[in-house]
Amino acid sequence: MTRRTYVFGFGLAVAMWTMPLGAGQEAPASGAPAVSQAPAEGAQGGAQAPAGRGGRAGGRGGGGGSSFGTGENAELIFEERWTRAPLTQPMTQENLGNQHLRLHLYGDIGGIRKTMHEIEDYTYTGETRNNWMLTVSDPQNYFDLTLPGKVMLRTRNTGFRQTHVVVKTADGNYYVSEEGSGESRAWMNRDYILSDLHWRNLTMVDTLDNARRPAAPDRAVIVAAGVATPDLSRVDEIGFTDLMPGGFIPATSRINSWAVYGKTVPR
Repeated sequence: MTRRTYVFGFGLAVAMWTMPLGAGQEAPASGAPAVSQAPAEGAQGGAQAPAGRGGRAGGRGGGGGSSFGTGENAELIFEERWTRAPLTQPMTQENLGNQHLRLHLYGDIGGIRKTMHEIEDYTYTGETRNNWMLTVSDPQNYFDLTLPGKVMLRTRNTGFRQTHVVVKTADGNYYVSEEGSGESRAWMNRDYILSDLHWRNLTMVDTLDNARRPAAPDRAVIVAAGVATPDLSRVDEIGFTDLMPGGFIPATSRINSWAVYGKTVPR
Protein backbone atom coordinates (compact mmCIF):
# COMPACT_ATOMS: atom_id res chain seq x y z
CA MET A 1 0.00 0.00 0.00
CA THR A 2 1.39 3.42 -0.94
CA ARG A 3 0.42 6.95 -0.03
CA ARG A 4 0.05 9.63 -2.65
CA THR A 5 -0.52 13.37 -1.99
CA TYR A 6 -2.26 15.55 -4.57
CA VAL A 7 -2.01 19.35 -4.34
CA PHE A 8 -4.80 21.42 -5.93
CA GLY A 9 -5.30 25.16 -6.27
CA PHE A 10 -5.58 27.41 -3.18
CA GLY A 11 -3.04 25.24 -1.35
CA LEU A 12 -5.48 22.37 -0.76
CA ALA A 13 -3.69 19.03 -0.35
CA VAL A 14 -5.50 15.68 -0.45
CA ALA A 15 -3.86 12.38 0.58
CA MET A 16 -5.07 9.14 -1.01
CA TRP A 17 -4.11 5.58 -0.22
CA THR A 18 -3.81 3.17 -3.15
CA MET A 19 -3.34 -0.59 -3.30
CA PRO A 20 -1.81 -2.69 -6.08
CA LEU A 21 -4.33 -4.56 -8.24
CA GLY A 22 -4.89 -8.17 -7.31
CA ALA A 23 -5.45 -11.15 -9.54
CA GLY A 24 -8.64 -10.99 -11.57
CA GLN A 25 -8.89 -7.17 -11.38
CA GLU A 26 -8.82 -4.64 -14.19
CA ALA A 27 -7.20 -1.22 -14.06
CA PRO A 28 -9.82 1.51 -13.45
CA ALA A 29 -10.74 3.70 -16.39
CA SER A 30 -10.46 7.50 -15.92
CA GLY A 31 -10.66 7.43 -12.16
CA ALA A 32 -13.32 4.72 -11.84
CA PRO A 33 -12.83 2.23 -9.00
CA ALA A 34 -11.16 -1.07 -9.78
CA VAL A 35 -13.61 -3.97 -10.09
CA SER A 36 -13.25 -7.73 -10.04
CA GLN A 37 -14.08 -9.40 -13.33
CA ALA A 38 -16.56 -12.25 -12.90
CA PRO A 39 -15.69 -15.55 -14.58
CA ALA A 40 -17.47 -16.33 -17.82
CA GLU A 41 -20.70 -18.26 -17.55
CA GLY A 42 -19.98 -21.96 -17.28
CA ALA A 43 -16.36 -21.42 -16.23
CA GLN A 44 -14.90 -23.29 -13.28
CA GLY A 45 -15.14 -21.81 -9.85
CA GLY A 46 -18.81 -22.38 -9.06
CA ALA A 47 -20.19 -19.37 -10.95
CA GLN A 48 -23.97 -19.39 -10.88
CA ALA A 49 -25.85 -19.03 -14.15
CA PRO A 50 -27.66 -15.70 -14.43
CA ALA A 51 -31.42 -15.53 -14.22
CA GLY A 52 -33.43 -15.59 -17.42
CA ARG A 53 -34.78 -12.59 -19.25
CA GLY A 54 -37.03 -10.36 -17.17
CA GLY A 55 -35.72 -11.86 -13.95
CA ARG A 56 -37.03 -15.31 -14.73
CA ALA A 57 -34.69 -18.03 -13.55
CA GLY A 58 -34.01 -21.04 -15.72
CA GLY A 59 -35.66 -21.60 -19.09
CA ARG A 60 -32.36 -22.54 -20.66
CA GLY A 61 -31.15 -25.72 -22.28
CA GLY A 62 -30.05 -28.38 -19.84
CA GLY A 63 -26.81 -30.32 -19.98
CA GLY A 64 -28.37 -33.74 -19.56
CA GLY A 65 -25.16 -35.10 -18.07
CA SER A 66 -23.18 -34.51 -21.25
CA SER A 67 -19.37 -34.45 -21.18
CA PHE A 68 -19.36 -31.67 -23.79
CA GLY A 69 -17.82 -28.83 -21.78
CA THR A 70 -16.71 -25.23 -22.21
CA GLY A 71 -13.13 -26.32 -22.78
CA GLU A 72 -14.06 -28.06 -26.04
CA ASN A 73 -14.67 -26.51 -29.42
CA ALA A 74 -17.94 -27.16 -31.19
CA GLU A 75 -17.40 -28.79 -34.56
CA LEU A 76 -19.45 -28.09 -37.67
CA ILE A 77 -21.96 -30.92 -37.85
CA PHE A 78 -23.53 -29.72 -41.09
CA GLU A 79 -24.18 -26.62 -43.17
CA GLU A 80 -27.29 -26.68 -45.35
CA ARG A 81 -27.48 -24.46 -48.44
CA TRP A 82 -30.14 -26.47 -50.31
CA THR A 83 -29.62 -27.63 -53.87
CA ARG A 84 -29.52 -25.77 -57.17
CA ALA A 85 -32.55 -27.72 -58.35
CA PRO A 86 -35.52 -25.79 -59.82
CA LEU A 87 -38.29 -24.42 -57.60
CA THR A 88 -40.01 -27.12 -55.57
CA GLN A 89 -43.29 -26.83 -53.63
CA PRO A 90 -43.63 -28.54 -51.29
CA MET A 91 -39.99 -29.11 -50.40
CA THR A 92 -38.70 -32.67 -50.73
CA GLN A 93 -35.80 -34.74 -49.45
CA GLU A 94 -33.99 -34.05 -52.73
CA ASN A 95 -33.78 -30.35 -51.86
CA LEU A 96 -31.29 -31.06 -49.07
CA GLY A 97 -27.65 -30.55 -49.97
CA ASN A 98 -26.73 -33.02 -47.18
CA GLN A 99 -28.38 -36.25 -48.26
CA HIS A 100 -27.24 -38.10 -45.14
CA LEU A 101 -29.81 -35.97 -43.26
CA ARG A 102 -33.57 -36.56 -43.30
CA LEU A 103 -36.05 -33.75 -43.98
CA HIS A 104 -39.12 -33.33 -41.75
CA LEU A 105 -41.96 -30.90 -42.55
CA TYR A 106 -44.78 -29.98 -40.15
CA GLY A 107 -47.96 -27.95 -40.39
CA ASP A 108 -49.04 -26.77 -43.84
CA ILE A 109 -46.49 -28.85 -45.73
CA GLY A 110 -47.82 -27.85 -49.13
CA GLY A 111 -46.96 -24.20 -48.53
CA ILE A 112 -43.25 -24.73 -47.76
CA ARG A 113 -41.24 -23.98 -50.90
CA LYS A 114 -37.62 -24.26 -51.94
CA THR A 115 -37.15 -21.27 -54.23
CA MET A 116 -34.49 -20.98 -56.92
CA HIS A 117 -33.08 -17.72 -58.26
CA GLU A 118 -30.12 -17.06 -60.49
CA ILE A 119 -27.60 -16.70 -57.67
CA GLU A 120 -29.32 -18.14 -54.59
CA ASP A 121 -31.72 -20.71 -53.19
CA TYR A 122 -33.85 -20.33 -50.07
CA THR A 123 -37.00 -21.48 -48.33
CA TYR A 124 -40.18 -19.47 -48.84
CA THR A 125 -43.20 -19.91 -46.54
CA GLY A 126 -45.44 -17.07 -47.75
CA GLU A 127 -48.09 -19.49 -49.04
CA THR A 128 -48.51 -21.56 -45.85
CA ARG A 129 -52.10 -21.44 -44.56
CA ASN A 130 -51.22 -22.20 -40.96
CA ASN A 131 -48.12 -22.50 -38.80
CA TRP A 132 -45.27 -24.54 -40.24
CA MET A 133 -41.94 -26.04 -39.19
CA LEU A 134 -38.92 -27.54 -40.95
CA THR A 135 -36.37 -29.81 -39.25
CA VAL A 136 -33.70 -32.33 -40.18
CA SER A 137 -32.35 -35.39 -38.41
CA ASP A 138 -29.42 -37.78 -38.77
CA PRO A 139 -30.60 -41.43 -38.87
CA GLN A 140 -27.27 -42.57 -37.37
CA ASN A 141 -26.71 -39.95 -34.66
CA TYR A 142 -28.21 -37.59 -32.13
CA PHE A 143 -26.84 -34.06 -31.90
CA ASP A 144 -25.14 -32.98 -28.67
CA LEU A 145 -25.74 -29.21 -28.64
CA THR A 146 -24.83 -28.41 -25.06
CA LEU A 147 -22.41 -25.52 -24.51
CA PRO A 148 -20.76 -24.48 -26.81
CA GLY A 149 -23.19 -25.90 -29.39
CA LYS A 150 -24.76 -23.31 -31.68
CA VAL A 151 -26.88 -22.70 -34.77
CA MET A 152 -26.34 -20.11 -37.49
CA LEU A 153 -29.35 -18.86 -39.48
CA ARG A 154 -28.96 -16.77 -42.65
CA THR A 155 -32.32 -15.07 -43.14
CA ARG A 156 -34.08 -12.27 -45.00
CA ASN A 157 -37.55 -12.00 -43.49
CA THR A 158 -40.40 -9.61 -44.17
CA GLY A 159 -43.75 -8.81 -42.57
CA PHE A 160 -42.94 -9.05 -38.84
CA ARG A 161 -41.63 -12.61 -39.18
CA GLN A 162 -39.24 -13.97 -36.55
CA THR A 163 -37.47 -17.21 -37.44
CA HIS A 164 -37.01 -19.27 -34.26
CA VAL A 165 -34.83 -22.31 -33.58
CA VAL A 166 -36.72 -25.53 -32.89
CA VAL A 167 -35.50 -28.86 -31.54
CA LYS A 168 -37.00 -32.28 -30.96
CA THR A 169 -35.22 -34.12 -28.16
CA ALA A 170 -34.66 -37.84 -27.82
CA ASP A 171 -37.67 -38.17 -25.52
CA GLY A 172 -39.98 -37.09 -28.35
CA ASN A 173 -40.76 -33.58 -27.07
CA TYR A 174 -40.55 -30.40 -29.17
CA TYR A 175 -39.22 -26.99 -28.10
CA VAL A 176 -38.92 -23.54 -29.67
CA SER A 177 -36.61 -20.66 -28.75
CA GLU A 178 -38.04 -17.34 -27.62
CA GLU A 179 -35.23 -15.59 -29.49
CA GLY A 180 -35.43 -15.31 -33.27
CA SER A 181 -34.15 -13.60 -36.41
CA GLY A 182 -36.38 -10.69 -37.44
CA GLU A 183 -36.94 -8.62 -40.54
CA SER A 184 -34.02 -7.44 -42.64
CA ARG A 185 -33.67 -5.81 -46.04
CA ALA A 186 -30.62 -7.92 -46.87
CA TRP A 187 -29.38 -11.37 -45.90
CA MET A 188 -28.48 -11.46 -42.22
CA ASN A 189 -26.41 -14.08 -40.36
CA ARG A 190 -27.15 -14.68 -36.71
CA ASP A 191 -25.55 -17.20 -34.35
CA TYR A 192 -27.49 -18.78 -31.49
CA ILE A 193 -25.68 -20.40 -28.56
CA LEU A 194 -28.34 -22.96 -27.74
CA SER A 195 -27.56 -23.23 -24.03
CA ASP A 196 -28.10 -19.47 -23.71
CA LEU A 197 -31.55 -19.44 -25.32
CA HIS A 198 -34.86 -19.27 -23.50
CA TRP A 199 -37.11 -22.14 -24.53
CA ARG A 200 -40.83 -22.88 -24.71
CA ASN A 201 -42.63 -26.18 -25.00
CA LEU A 202 -44.00 -26.59 -28.49
CA THR A 203 -47.54 -27.88 -28.76
CA MET A 204 -47.80 -29.94 -31.94
CA VAL A 205 -51.37 -31.26 -31.98
CA ASP A 206 -54.83 -29.95 -31.15
CA THR A 207 -55.79 -32.06 -28.11
CA LEU A 208 -57.03 -29.62 -25.45
CA ASP A 209 -59.89 -31.23 -23.53
CA ASN A 210 -61.32 -27.92 -22.32
CA ALA A 211 -61.58 -26.33 -25.77
CA ARG A 212 -65.07 -25.11 -26.76
CA ARG A 213 -64.62 -26.49 -30.27
CA PRO A 214 -63.98 -30.19 -30.90
CA ALA A 215 -60.33 -31.20 -30.63
CA ALA A 216 -58.57 -32.42 -33.77
CA PRO A 217 -55.63 -34.60 -32.70
CA ASP A 218 -54.48 -35.05 -36.30
CA ARG A 219 -54.08 -31.29 -36.80
CA ALA A 220 -50.57 -29.87 -36.38
CA VAL A 221 -50.94 -26.51 -34.66
CA ILE A 222 -47.30 -25.74 -33.71
CA VAL A 223 -47.92 -23.27 -30.89
CA ALA A 224 -45.40 -22.09 -28.28
CA ALA A 225 -46.60 -22.91 -24.75
CA GLY A 226 -45.02 -22.97 -21.27
CA VAL A 227 -41.41 -22.28 -20.26
CA ALA A 228 -39.18 -25.30 -20.74
CA THR A 229 -35.64 -26.62 -20.30
CA PRO A 230 -34.83 -29.14 -23.05
CA ASP A 231 -32.07 -31.71 -22.75
CA LEU A 232 -29.73 -30.51 -25.47
CA SER A 233 -27.32 -33.42 -25.08
CA ARG A 234 -29.49 -35.70 -27.28
CA VAL A 235 -31.30 -33.71 -29.94
CA ASP A 236 -33.20 -35.85 -32.45
CA GLU A 237 -34.25 -33.10 -34.88
CA ILE A 238 -33.29 -29.44 -35.33
CA GLY A 239 -34.69 -26.74 -37.55
CA PHE A 240 -36.75 -23.54 -37.57
CA THR A 241 -40.21 -21.94 -37.71
CA ASP A 242 -41.74 -18.47 -37.49
CA LEU A 243 -44.87 -19.72 -35.67
CA MET A 244 -47.10 -17.88 -38.16
CA PRO A 245 -49.03 -18.58 -41.37
CA GLY A 246 -47.62 -17.10 -44.53
CA GLY A 247 -48.59 -13.69 -45.89
CA PHE A 248 -47.15 -14.17 -49.39
CA ILE A 249 -44.11 -12.08 -50.43
CA PRO A 250 -44.83 -9.16 -48.05
CA ALA A 251 -44.82 -11.50 -45.03
CA THR A 252 -42.61 -14.57 -45.12
CA SER A 253 -39.52 -16.21 -43.65
CA ARG A 254 -36.62 -16.86 -46.02
CA ILE A 255 -33.72 -19.09 -45.00
CA ASN A 256 -30.81 -19.08 -47.44
CA SER A 257 -28.52 -21.31 -45.37
CA TRP A 258 -28.06 -22.57 -41.84
CA ALA A 259 -25.42 -24.46 -39.91
CA VAL A 260 -25.29 -26.53 -36.73
CA TYR A 261 -22.21 -26.77 -34.49
CA GLY A 262 -21.74 -29.31 -31.70
CA LYS A 263 -20.93 -33.00 -31.85
CA THR A 264 -22.72 -36.18 -32.80
CA VAL A 265 -23.69 -39.01 -30.46
CA PRO A 266 -24.52 -42.48 -31.90
CA ARG A 267 -28.17 -43.49 -31.55
